[in-house]
Amino acid sequence: MCFENEAILKLAGAENYKGYDAKAVVLKQKSLYPDIMAVPLDPQSDNERIFIEFQAYPDEMIRYTTASKVILSCAQDQYTGSVLSVIIYTDEAYQKKAIPVNIESATGSSLITASFKEIVLSNMTEQQLIEIDPRLVILAPFTLKSSIPRKELALKCHQWKTSALEAYKDSLKKNVLNVLSLFILNRFKDLTVKEVRAMLNFDLSDTKAGEELMDIGRQEGRKEGQKEILYSLIRNRFGASTPFPKEELFSADINVINGLAQSLFDFKTAEDVSLWWNTNVALDTKAD
Repeated sequence: MCFENEAILKLAGAENYKGYDAKAVVLKQKSLYPDIMAVPLDPQSDNERIFIEFQAYPDEMIRYTTASKVILSCAQDQYTGSVLSVIIYTDEAYQKKAIPVNIESATGSSLITASFKEIVLSNMTEQQLIEIDPRLVILAPFTLKSSIPRKELALKCHQWKTSALEAYKDSLKKNVLNVLSLFILNRFKDLTVKEVRAMLNFDLSDTKAGEELMDIGRQEGRKEGQKEILYSLIRNRFGASTPFPKEELFSADINVINGLAQSLFDFKTAEDVSLWWNTNVALDTKAD
């Protein structure tokens, strides 16, 4: 969304996808963070506000929390105009897990319901994404079954990389490849960072960041390379708010590192990272 917000707004089905500013906002009354809130740059325009929630794990209350975020945001801004609310599931199983928002009093005198536009990436094809916008190729990993053979996956990774580098401008290519790598790791959880980098052919012809990451993987081994990548991603996202020093991450057990990598999509703030880290490092220490 930060790279090219028009592509995601097209996927969401916005009637008009131009003239928006996309950002994460803190809702004052409660600590709720919509994944994406697209607000018209021109408040006098007829463009609707757009809320998009990405769901990459099972959560039966996702529709409730999404409804809460939308309603609280509108109340906070005293906004009563049009709203498009979208939930994008990476897998159909996560949509099936979600329960509907339907709260009714015993007497039937009060009723609260909510419905959303829902998109399931695992039910789409790569071609469907590209037809909406070529930049959506970075979501293509979620269109494949997680059981795809490694050789076939390696070929697909090469195709995704080629398409992504063609779709995005030069200044974004490094970040686009990093995001594509994360999406592949999230979809195919038995892969290692080193395997994903190899599948994407991160070599000297790619970005300097890619070259350095591969050097780290060769010189320090897979575990150290994974830690370096994780720290870089967290540092790039939260800056000076990174909740732990690099040395502390590098001394952590590999099980903690793997858990951190799998939870990376869930964090909205540096405080979320800090809470997860303190809890899991404490549990690991207690186990030892």
